[in-house]
Amino acid sequence: MTSALNDTANPFREALDSQIAPRASVARLSFDPLTFAQNFDKRPFYVEHDLAGHPLLQLPAIAALSERLPKNLLEWNSGQVGAFTQPERETPRRHLSCSETVLRVGEQPTWVLLLQIENDERYKRLVDDLLDGVESLSERIRPGMWQRQAFLFVSSRAAFTPFHFDPEHNFLLQVRGHKTVYMWDPSNRFVLPAAAIDNYYAGLGSGDPRYANRDQPYREEFMASAWHLPIKAGEGVHFPLHAPHAVKTESDVSISLSITFRTRRSQSNAMVHGANGHVRRLGVEPPLPGTSRLWDAAASVGFRGVRKGFALAKRLLRVVP
Repeated sequence: MTSALNDTANPFREALDSQIAPRASVARLSFDPLTFAQNFDKRPFYVEHDLAGHPLLQLPAIAALSERLPKNLLEWNSGQVGAFTQPERETPRRHLSCSETVLRVGEQPTWVLLLQIENDERYKRLVDDLLDGVESLSERIRPGMWQRQAFLFVSSRAAFTPFHFDPEHNFLLQVRGHKTVYMWDPSNRFVLPAAAIDNYYAGLGSGDPRYANRDQPYREEFMASAWHLPIKAGEGVHFPLHAPHAVKTESDVSISLSITFRTRRSQSNAMVHGANGHVRRLGVEPPLPGTSRLWDAAASVGFRGVRKGFALAKRLLRVVP
């Protein structure tokens, strides 16, 4: 997936460079309130931060964190094979431990992902500091921030995170090195069909349903409608909910921090998407979330009931001899 990039024609970078209004700075993240209000959960926009020198975001600290986190929250590859795919579909190339891979990122092809780092108390404080600042503005647009999470990426030059979408609101903050983010409008149904989102929330499809948002089908003609968003250390970019994207590392060593959260609306829409996934199996084309209040209410309540029923059945099966 390659394309010539033209920084001078990047409207998102121009918006960051030309901000005149005073910025709202909370913790270590800064952004223009007007830009935030106009673009949050609709399209990408740049933010700034001062995390480059943060002690928790240096390679030795990240390597130490990988030793403390549960193994199921670590993904790493000595090379690009299997990076950010469904884990059970690939045999990872692991010549080194996760911590050793982090420390030697500049010496060999590397892709490392530490998931849900907020499980470590030191990193939780950092994540909360950053998201407290976001919440001060996001509450006016998408109230009810919850499920705060964060993810650390360590990668070498040319490492590639394939085309996928995320079920959270996301800010990707570049701490060291630089990357190019390729992102698409979340409402572009040619690039990301509604059925793909519905099936993810419904738990349908092959493989582990937790990873059904990964490995989305990609075609070269998608690139014509992509936003090209270079980010360097000290910058970050906002990802609207479900915005399809892919990311390429452009420096010998890259460290990126992704801070994510969900909201009351994203949770409600998740229930509708899940119901829609099951309705599609009946050959019916359901309304998109947000287009029918009646359907949204019925689908949300119905899918919640189905999930509770499955959960109860699983608990009963565990206790029945």
